[in-house]
Amino acid sequence: MRVQKVLRSKASRLSLVGACLLSSWGCASAPPMRSVAPLISPPRQGIPPLSPINMVVIDAGHGGHDPGTSHYGLKEKHLALDIVKRLRARLQGLGLTVVMTRETDRFIPLSERPDLANRLQADLFVSVHINANHNRGVSGIEVYYPRGSVVSPTAPWPPSVSSAEIGIPSTTVKQVLWDLVLGSTRAQSRRLAHAICHSMRRGLHVRCRGTKPARFVVLREAWMPAVLVEVGYVTNQAEAERLGSVAYREAAAQAIAEGIESYVRELGAQHI
Repeated sequence: MRVQKVLRSKASRLSLVGACLLSSWGCASAPPMRSVAPLISPPRQGIPPLSPINMVVIDAGHGGHDPGTSHYGLKEKHLALDIVKRLRARLQGLGLTVVMTRETDRFIPLSERPDLANRLQADLFVSVHINANHNRGVSGIEVYYPRGSVVSPTAPWPPSVSSAEIGIPSTTVKQVLWDLVLGSTRAQSRRLAHAICHSMRRGLHVRCRGTKPARFVVLREAWMPAVLVEVGYVTNQAEAERLGSVAYREAAAQAIAEGIESYVRELGAQHI
C-alpha cells in the first residue's frame, strides 16, 4: 500500500518527532465503522505482480435524488455511472481489484465515498463526473487533484502505525504523521492527474483544459492518491452528442484506464 510504504520510509524520523512533541493529550479513538458492503470485483492478470498498486476505488458522481448537471436530455448521474462501469471492466482486465462506491442509481453522501476507500486502505481513488458551464462554447476534459487534505482529530492512526509504536502518542503526533503521509499522496495525485489528462487527450482527440488543484470533499478526505475526472461539458452541444454515444463513453473509460495504467507502470518501475 502507498500509505504503508511512506510510513516505513519515515520511521526513524517519526520516532524522533514523537520523542520531541511532549503533549498531555490522549490518543483519540477511531470512529465507528459504517456497515457498507464494498462491491469488490475479482482481479485478473495484467499489471506486473510487483506493482505497488492493487486496489482502486472508482466513484460515479451524484446519483439518486441528485442528478448532477442535466442538458440535452442527458443526466450526469447516468453518464458517470455508465463510464465507471466500463472503467471497472478495463481495470479488472489489468489485474487490479476494483471497488465501486455505487453500482446503481442511488445517492451516497460525499464524505462516505472517500471514507469507503480509506477503510479499505485502497491504493487509488478516482471519481468521474460530467462538467457544465454557462458559456455553452466551453468544452474539453479536466482532471483535479487535492489542493489540501483533511483528517479529523478523531481519525485513527495512519494504517500500519499504532500508538504503541510511538514514543509519546498524542493528537499532535498523530497529525504530524498524517501530514507526512498526505503530503506524499497529494504529490502522487498530481502525477496521476497528469497521466490521465495526457491519455484522454490522446485517446479522445479532445482538448484537456488542464490538471488543477481543488478542495472537493471526495479529494481532500481521501487518504490515498485521488483524482476527479470531468469527462466533458454536457452544456456544449457537440460534446453532449459525443457523451450520449455508447462508443464515446467506452473510449473515455479506455482512456482513463490507460492513464491509470501508465501511472501504475511508472510507479512500479521506480520500485524495482
